[in-house]
This record gives sequence, C-alpha cells and structure tokens, in this order.
Amino acid sequence: MSRIIEAYRRIPTWSAFALAAIISCVLAAITGVTGGIAGVFLYDRGNSKGNDLAVLASGVLSVGTFTFVFLFTWMRKLHREISSRTPLFALLFCLTGALLITVFLSAGNWDYYSEFILVGWIAILLFGVASLLLCQHFVVHERD
Repeated sequence: MSRIIEAYRRIPTWSAFALAAIISCVLAAITGVTGGIAGVFLYDRGNSKGNDLAVLASGVLSVGTFTFVFLFTWMRKLHREISSRTPLFALLFCLTGALLITVFLSAGNWDYYSEFILVGWIAILLFGVASLLLCQHFVVHERD
C-alpha cells in the first residue's frame, strides 16, 4: 500500500487532482446507489408508491455527497497538505450537481414531489455538513 501512496505523491498536482476526483466520483456513485436503494426499501419496502424515484434520488445524492467529500479530501491530503477550502470545494461541487439533478427531476412535477425534494435536500445538507466536520481532521490549520 505504501508503494501506491508514494507513486500517487510523485504524480503532478493536476493529475492527482483529476485522479482524486474520478476515483471519488466513481465510489460516491456506487455508495450513493446503494444508499438510495436502501432508502427506497426503508421507505416502502420497494412496493413503488410512485415516489421511489424521488426517494432514490435523495438517497443517491445524500450518501454520494458524503462519500465524495470525504474521499476527495482524503486523497488530496495523501498528495499534499490541504486547507479547509478543499472539502468546501468538494461539497459545493456536489451541491451544484444535486441542484441540477433536482431541477431536472422536478420539472413539471414540483407540487407532487415537493415534500420529497425538501426532505432530500435536508438529508443532502446534513450529510454534507457531517462530511465537512469529519474532514476537519485532514485539514492543516494555519497559525497566525
């Protein structure tokens, strides 16, 4: 494992940034889909009350946000020292994607899905704040 980390540290900064983003995105998608499916089964045991898409999207986005922010921050920390802007950047990237997906999925059906969208955004924000708090362990705090 240490050989992999040393090889990762030797690659250029922008390549390491892209690699961290790609790996984090893939793993966030996998864990997000798993969390979304779990959310659907917790919501209605998979009996499709018609709201499964909204519940699935909320689960995917909230769990995916947590995973992406944590992994991206951790991988950037492996490459070099980071500031508090790194996890914040990752969270803002996820929130932008979540906003675009929310607008796309709710086009024309806002009234029907408004409760699910609201609960979904609360979950996304809670998971995002939890990831920011967890990532503070990786951040180098600057001294005055």
